[in-house]
Amino acid sequence: MRFPGKTEVIIRDLGSFIDSPEVPEAKALFALTDAAIAAMEGESAAIRPRSADGRPGGLIQIERPWTLVIPDLHARGGFLLGILRSRLAELPEVSVLDLVLQGKLSLLCLGDIPHSEGGLAARRWSRAALRRLDDPGPEGILNPFMEEEMRLSLGALALVMRLKVLLGAGFHCLKGNHDNLSNSAEDGDLPFYKYAQEGSMGAEWLELRYGREGLDSLRRYELLLPLAARGRSFCASHAEPAVSFGYGDVLEYRKNPRLVRALIWTGNGEALPRAVEKSLASLLPSNPRPATLRWISGHRPVAGSYALRAGGKLVQIHNPERSQAALLREDDHSTAPGLSIVELDESRGILRQNILVPPLEEDGRGDAKGPDPRGASRA
Repeated sequence: MRFPGKTEVIIRDLGSFIDSPEVPEAKALFALTDAAIAAMEGESAAIRPRSADGRPGGLIQIERPWTLVIPDLHARGGFLLGILRSRLAELPEVSVLDLVLQGKLSLLCLGDIPHSEGGLAARRWSRAALRRLDDPGPEGILNPFMEEEMRLSLGALALVMRLKVLLGAGFHCLKGNHDNLSNSAEDGDLPFYKYAQEGSMGAEWLELRYGREGLDSLRRYELLLPLAARGRSFCASHAEPAVSFGYGDVLEYRKNPRLVRALIWTGNGEALPRAVEKSLASLLPSNPRPATLRWISGHRPVAGSYALRAGGKLVQIHNPERSQAALLREDDHSTAPGLSIVELDESRGILRQNILVPPLEEDGRGDAKGPDPRGASRA
């Protein structure tokens, strides 16, 4: 008789969040939220340095040799689960989850966990909004279209929370602008809409389903999410940094809502000149090749595999039409060091390399010299 291995048991457990035909029960959601909060609050200061008052700061320190950066999830829990099950093409004998459990790889989500995107999502949100207009009472918001949307959104959120509890230092999720389920206008957040009134409709649905207690619990979780991560040769945030900032600034993010907004809401062309370059220099001052450092972000969609901005130093990786992520290798013994975009081939269970992002090189003056830096997308 064959007994399931540890990773199979974990995958089965995680799959229950995605496969459930119902939204999470209140008791289970509250317990999971509390557990995820405890996991973040208990994180080692070596991984999540503390602010002056002893609370977890807004920066994650990544020490593992490989990092898989997952762009905006937008209720795609199945995509994240597929990544965990999959194998890297160059390491076909072990799954991504195995590599995390072995301490060789970190998973980093760039946030925006709830609120689905795309054509199907747009139709669902529009139909939900029409139901809301037709019936201003509770049944108008607790309609089948909202139920399906929130099932997907909360399933993805529950999966992310469970991964934090299970994997600890091997899994991190940064805060995005959609990680604001109460549709707050405080602490650097802004209310939002895209296809309909997603922010207000989602908040109303949550309060009707889970009460004010549920919204407050989720808000505590959201406000504890880190804003940025750094490895040895890269940094990451949900959006392109709109302003330059330093180590101390991001640790004290609770005192600076403008910085929070600058890391979760920046549109293309809105960042101050050299904000990325200066932030990299401040957060990675001991790197011997500062001109080659990269910043990874999501937030704004790209056509193709990635887009370059900020003189090639910013690599945007969010293509909502593709199941892709960025793989960073920072060990000296890797056969293919650097940054590549990998795409999930679910039928084969493989993360195959789609394209290698050309490295930035130093010219004779120590300045960056590399691929087209003008914000162009790459197929």
